[in-house]
Parts: sequence; structure tokens; C-alpha cells
Amino acid sequence: MGVRSYYDAALSALRFLEHRAPTERRFGQDADLRWSSFEGHLQAVDRIDLLLRDADAQWPGSMGARRVFDRRGVAEDDAFGPQWPSLDPVAGAELWREVQGQAPPSDLAAALKRIADAWKLRVEDVDHQPVSPSTRIVVAGASAIAKLAQSFEGRTDLDWGDQVAVVASDPGTRQLAAFCGAALNVTNTTPILLAAEQDGPSLAGYEPFIGPDAAPADAAWAKDLTER
Repeated sequence: MGVRSYYDAALSALRFLEHRAPTERRFGQDADLRWSSFEGHLQAVDRIDLLLRDADAQWPGSMGARRVFDRRGVAEDDAFGPQWPSLDPVAGAELWREVQGQAPPSDLAAALKRIADAWKLRVEDVDHQPVSPSTRIVVAGASAIAKLAQSFEGRTDLDWGDQVAVVASDPGTRQLAAFCGAALNVTNTTPILLAAEQDGPSLAGYEPFIGPDAAPADAAWAKDLTER
């Protein structure tokens, strides 16, 4: 199912977010002290899940497993859902030690690469036309998603949540896309994230941006959505 890949990617992504705008609420000595004061019988895996639930609430739908694995029927404000398997305690403790021992990604490109690496996705540079505030885009493929996210970074005149819809069916590409909401600080609007042949709002007027690594079904659906 890719549970370990999800957690590897999610914690690397969260480390990047905390490195970029430190809060000391999730990592570091202060966070460790707060955890030790109430952890009781809880374990590292519980801490990880709580951190990701908190981040998914801060950036709606960007950090939880619900959207990554397209867990339909799970409430939109629930990062995991009641049937989520999580990690076993040994794997959770091991992952926590690994993450604590790694330097956080230094920039958005590095954070996106960490997510791609966790899923063994190869993200390549692709060309795309400049984006303006009036541009609306349907994007498919990990490389195209990463390229587009970096073109939005630092642009206060652009809004990822309002301007971008993503078609992605495999969990790795979905996690890459979902994370872009947090990376670009989308806090009020959940960006559109669809699987192949999953209907969404009317996307007439959007332009397709299809990466060379997009799954054929995702590429076809992204184009079809813009032609309706």
C-alpha cells in the first residue's frame, strides 16, 4: 500500500515546513519536552500521527493520508480515517530516529525531491509558460506538478488553491500534489485533486499541463476535463 513511503515523505515535508518557518511546536528541544510531559503510554508512531493531523488541519488536505490514498468516504477534516493502518510501533520509532538525524530539505525543490524519492518517482525539469493571476491549469505528472509549484513559490499574486487542479491516481504523485498546498501556504481552499475519471467542478477554460511522466489515463483525463 505504500504506508512507509507515505510517512517517509510526509515527515520530510513537515521538516521542510518547520525549517522554513520555525515554530518549535513540532521538532526540537522544546517540542521534545512538551511531548515527554504528556506522552504516557503513547509511542513515536502516535507522535508522528498527531503531528501530521495537526499539519493537515493547518493546511487543509495537504499532509494527511486521506487524499494521498484517495480514501473516499473519509471526512474531509480527517487526515486518516478510522481504518487507517498506520505504522507498527517499531517502524515508527525507527522512522522518527531517521528523520531526527537528517538535515531538513533546504528549499522547495529539495522537499519535492525527497517526496519523489520516497516513492521512487523521477522528477525531471520540464518547460512551462509563465503563469499569470488569470491562468487556470490542470496538471498531471510528478515532473509537471513540481515545476508548477516552484513557479508559484514566492508569487503573492498567484493562488495555487484557486488556479490549479491536479489529476493524479497513484499515491506518490498524489502526495507530491497534496504537499504543494502546504508548501504554498494554502490555508483556506483545498486544491482540486482528482484521480483519473473522477469528476470534479467544471474545468472549462483551464489549460492542460501534462508532464512526460504522467500516467496515460491521468494525461487523457486532464485533457478531457479542459475540453468539456
